[in-house]
Amino acid sequence: MKKWLPALALLMPFSALADPLVFQDGLKKFLKGQITEAVEIWTQLAKQGDAKSQNQLGQFYLTDHDLRDFDQAVYWYRKAADQGDADAARKLENAQELRAVWSALAKEVGMQAAYKTVTFREHLHEGEDTNCGFVVDVKTKVVLVQTADQPRWFKKENVYLPGSKGCSY
Repeated sequence: MKKWLPALALLMPFSALADPLVFQDGLKKFLKGQITEAVEIWTQLAKQGDAKSQNQLGQFYLTDHDLRDFDQAVYWYRKAADQGDADAARKLENAQELRAVWSALAKEVGMQAAYKTVTFREHLHEGEDTNCGFVVDVKTKVVLVQTADQPRWFKKENVYLPGSKGCSY
């Protein structure tokens, strides 16, 4: 029996002998800048039901500026939340909110401009130019902008990239 074990091992696919993928394998790839490989690992694990990978994919699709996809973010957060991941459930609400804002904005200015505008709003900081003037102060949902006349508070949802839309008070 023992002399057959090496022969059986040759018949097995190498993947069966390798350690199974785990979330950290994707994290290592991600930290090395191997984003595509990391996403592939997390997707494979997420499809197998790994809530941590599902949550990570939600985060990736919500925040990656090149591959941002609000529908995918909501999909993966929901999968993780359905398994009891409380962090994913909180993030799901935020992703759904952002998707709604993006959808409304996309109808107004187009898909690509909507992605740029949402990203612009998320990263607003003091001294940045907007469609109405330059930013003086940034809070969670509002921005103080120095307009041509005076400083004015705007909801972030009413602030656009410079030159993309006229300013209305």
